[in-house]
Formats: sequence, structure tokens, C-alpha cells
Amino acid sequence: MTTGPWIKIICAVALSGAVLSGCGRKGPLERPGVAVVPANAADAATDPAPAKERRFVLDGLLE
Repeated sequence: MTTGPWIKIICAVALSGAVLSGCGRKGPLERPGVAVVPANAADAATDPAPAKERRFVLDGLLE
């Protein structure tokens, strides 16, 4: 058996996975340049508390 058919199958599976995954956002598509309005104006007015910085196991390698 040659590798030709396997390469075609792998490319087809990778392409279909990329097409089916899309952009990863749920909901309707939005036109570029259109601002998203929050559902509740009170939520937009309050600033969320800053998130506490969490350490990751591999952070020591990056320092």
C-alpha cells in the first residue's frame, strides 16, 4: 500500500476539522466594525475586580 491515499485522507480530515470548528464562537455572526452592546447597561457600568494572578507549573521556566 502506498502512502498517497493516506495523505489524502489525513488532509481531508484536517480540512474538515478546520471548517467545522469555525472561529469557535457561539451565536450569530457579526459584521466587522459593529460594536457589541451589552445586554444589561448596569453590568457595563461596574468594573469587575481584578483577577488574582495564578501561578502555572511551568512559570519557573519562563522567568
